[in-house]
Amino acid sequence: MTDTLDALNKENQPRPKFLTVLCILTFIATGANLVTGLFNLVITGKQSEEQMLEMKVQYAESISGLRDAGMHGFVDLMEKLDRMTTEINDNFYMAAIISLITVGIGLYAALKMWKGFKVGFHLYIVYNLLAVAGIYLYVSPANIPSFVVIFNLILSAIFVFMYSRNLHWITK
Repeated sequence: MTDTLDALNKENQPRPKFLTVLCILTFIATGANLVTGLFNLVITGKQSEEQMLEMKVQYAESISGLRDAGMHGFVDLMEKLDRMTTEINDNFYMAAIISLITVGIGLYAALKMWKGFKVGFHLYIVYNLLAVAGIYLYVSPANIPSFVVIFNLILSAIFVFMYSRNLHWITK
């Protein structure tokens, strides 16, 4: 009997403001990524050989400037970014579809948490893991700079932690 009363009292509690802010931030970020991904898939498409050559020239100029400045650590980073960008373009459609699926999961997860469903939190964790690891499906691990993975892991961990602070309200 008391469990039922506790459940009814929790259902009548308003959504925590912190959860509201987090969900809105997630709606904005995933919505923008969804629109950008769809735009790139439908309108922009895969970059042409000419566009890729132009980008390679820009990377080569940056790498040359960094070498001249003696910044060899950044030279390696730029070379990896160049190779990564080429692989992403080579696997454009797979990358775009994986990205859209990942963003869709994130948007759905935030919507479920907004409504108070715990499954949303678990889906949000899956979304973050896919966002970090998804690139490994179409880019060689040797061409992915470590800082990209580390930055994404840290950002994901921060948001998962912040959402976890609201699990007391997410009860369904």
